[in-house]
Amino acid sequence: MSVDCICGDRRADRRYNLQMDVRFSYSERGVTYVGAGVTVDLSGGGIRFLTGTPPPVGTKAELRIAWPFLLQGCCTLELVVWGSVLSTREGCTVLRMSRYEFRTRGERSFSEPQECPEAYSITA
Repeated sequence: MSVDCICGDRRADRRYNLQMDVRFSYSERGVTYVGAGVTVDLSGGGIRFLTGTPPPVGTKAELRIAWPFLLQGCCTLELVVWGSVLSTREGCTVLRMSRYEFRTRGERSFSEPQECPEAYSITA
């Protein structure tokens, strides 16, 4: 009697091991929560990322990923992804994508928050 063995990754979509900065947000009971982390891998159907503050399983979340390539060699991009959180284990969160789009991003989109400068007013 022969037993066939199925080995390896059997997911429908190929996974790409890419480590990129990610910012995410989700709402729960009228309150918006934000967090940050780094991607572990991406596929056509989902994203796995590491974070110390994972969103709850089942919530709808928006991810903004700092894309490593420039538009026309000069403009920074971000990949914006919307979807549902499928699981969170050992710091890794898996999000199933429902839609995504590329957007241009400002120079400071992924920089650390800075203190507000002093307010100035100009009077005539």
